[in-house]
Amino acid sequence: MPDLTARVLEATQQGLPLVDRPFLAIAEGLGVTEDEVLATLAAAQSEGLIREFSVFLDPRKLGYCSTLACMAVPTERVEEVAAVLAAMPEVTHNYLRNHAYNMWFTVIAPSREAVQRLLASIAETTGCGPIHNLPAERMFKIRVAFRADEMSA
Repeated sequence: MPDLTARVLEATQQGLPLVDRPFLAIAEGLGVTEDEVLATLAAAQSEGLIREFSVFLDPRKLGYCSTLACMAVPTERVEEVAAVLAAMPEVTHNYLRNHAYNMWFTVIAPSREAVQRLLASIAETTGCGPIHNLPAERMFKIRVAFRADEMSA
């Protein structure tokens, strides 16, 4: 990975400054131009090194509840059920795993009751119940940051 790419990725994964031109601020910190930062990020995205830039909000601090859930989905229905989950705005992530409970996903809703109703609706809609509701009991770490010298293309 080119040095500038690694430096830009390292700088941007720590969060963007809340200023009118955040990529200019990143560029100034790296000693390059804003255009170089933007071009580097565009190239990294087209190469699949990054998927997107997005805000991470803590649902608990906004009064929401989240949970990890899993269910057993027949192999021939995996794509269908994944599409059902992907269409739901409350489902934030969806993973297929090599396990009897092969479909794992996260849900965010305004209350524990709303989470339960949503999981019941998913079970009814997909016919793949029961759904196991596994809410976090304690948060240990919510950030991951990769050092530039550990990144490889």
